[in-house]
Amino acid sequence: MHLTVEDVMKLPLLQTSDLVTGQEVLGARQVEWVSVIEGAVEDFVRDNELILTMGMDCENQPDKLFSFVREVYESGASALGIAVGRYIFDIPDSVIDFARHNRFIIMVIPWEIRFSDIQRAVMAELNAWQEDVANRSRRIQKRLIDLVVQGKALSDIVQYAERSLGWRIVFVDKNEKIIPDIDRAYRLADLWAERQSVDEDAILEPVSQHIEQTYHDEQHLLKKSISAGGVNQGSFIIMLPKGVRATGNVLHILEYLSAAAALWKSREDAIVHTENRLRNDFIWNLAKTPGYLTDHIHTRAKILGYNLYLPYVCIVGFLENVDELSEARYDDPQYGLESLIFYMEEEIRYACGIVSKQATFTFDDDVLIIFFEAEDEGIHGSVHYFLDLVEKRMNALIPGVVFSWGIGKHEDGIMVFHNSYQKARAALDMGRRQKGKGERVHYEDTQLNRLMLTLAGHEDIQDIMFKTVAPLIRHDRDRGADLIETFNVYMSQNSNVSRSARILNLHRQSLLYRLRKIESLTGLSLVNPDDVFLLQFSVKVWQTGVLSDKLPDS
Repeated sequence: MHLTVEDVMKLPLLQTSDLVTGQEVLGARQVEWVSVIEGAVEDFVRDNELILTMGMDCENQPDKLFSFVREVYESGASALGIAVGRYIFDIPDSVIDFARHNRFIIMVIPWEIRFSDIQRAVMAELNAWQEDVANRSRRIQKRLIDLVVQGKALSDIVQYAERSLGWRIVFVDKNEKIIPDIDRAYRLADLWAERQSVDEDAILEPVSQHIEQTYHDEQHLLKKSISAGGVNQGSFIIMLPKGVRATGNVLHILEYLSAAAALWKSREDAIVHTENRLRNDFIWNLAKTPGYLTDHIHTRAKILGYNLYLPYVCIVGFLENVDELSEARYDDPQYGLESLIFYMEEEIRYACGIVSKQATFTFDDDVLIIFFEAEDEGIHGSVHYFLDLVEKRMNALIPGVVFSWGIGKHEDGIMVFHNSYQKARAALDMGRRQKGKGERVHYEDTQLNRLMLTLAGHEDIQDIMFKTVAPLIRHDRDRGADLIETFNVYMSQNSNVSRSARILNLHRQSLLYRLRKIESLTGLSLVNPDDVFLLQFSVKVWQTGVLSDKLPDS
């Protein structure tokens, strides 16, 4: 509510005053100040100001009085009070016609009423109104905080504010979710989007730069951005009733509403953080702790929303280039590593919904551990489609991000989380060592590598391997050559020199030179099947990577 001209006219002091024009808008014209002006109006009048005048410069000059009234009207005054009986005795018809045409309020005040008394009475009413508004604002602020503390939903908080203020309010979160989830809220959000597309928004400076404004059907339409922890969380869209402007009182209440929303978001984040920590600990223990399957594990899983009676395949992912991403970007709270993990979790949930599979996941340092539902025969296709979705959406968020993946064995069955994790982690490690970054490796595809890893643990095998390939390793390291890769390509092409040369982008003679160099360094012949087998075996054992720090000096 605001103090209106109608309220002013009801003051005992003005009971002998007469209303000349504007009867139909008395209750709609707000009064925020009262001033006395004689002569030039210029820039002295503010919006919603009650102007008092004796008309001393307009005595016997109807045209000058008309100009004065017009200037007062054009300055945005809410009403004009003219003292009659000394300089002005009657209001000219031209002035009355102008005021009626423009629905401008003119009242005549008996000469005997002092303007100072009117100013004192109006200011007393304004002060009382301001105090009432302040008390009401404090009550609303307290109630908003109480609702947050009581754990009420944000939709309840928004609807309370609507009822208390008589405004239309909707909250749009950073994911474009509309709160409350009702038709009129969607209509208001659509209206803002429509107005924004055809109208340039002005920023309201008095309280906050985060308030945008546009208009619809003579009503103020506002958008107030909300942030918590330095991160944008969404915005309020508010339509004020007709006649209500975005004044300081309105903006202060907006700040209270924003603070309540930010507090609610912080509280929700704390709850979600606690729930996520419990879930992460649970999944971490399933993956990393042998024998974690206790009698109460199904009860705990049900509380956390997991169904352990389904078969799962473990997927282990590693974010390869997080350190290479822009440091300036990740210094921003919106793009910090914790936020990156949050976004990854969101994308994993989204991908699960698309493929209609259940998944549980957690982070262990830089490693992402996912248990993905493996109930159907086409699990390989589902896993790759799922990972394609995750990578695509993460690349849209962070261009250039690279993941390496290890995928466990899906036939293991139910309640084999630790074993499945070990297989997925082994597949990831072997894939990164032998195929490089950004690859996906299934545990089923690592049989030969696992055999090589087992053999690499025997000292006799190590001695044979190093005697065979150590000369090649040192030559590649010291000369910047690539004899081992040359040998691998040559073997993959069934010892075909021409095809191998094309793949290596070498002249035929250059390739032959390299092959002779391999023979001279190893003392083996590439036309002797036993020598070729020994060299291939030794190279594969070396390329497991587990003996890279044991290379003899000479």
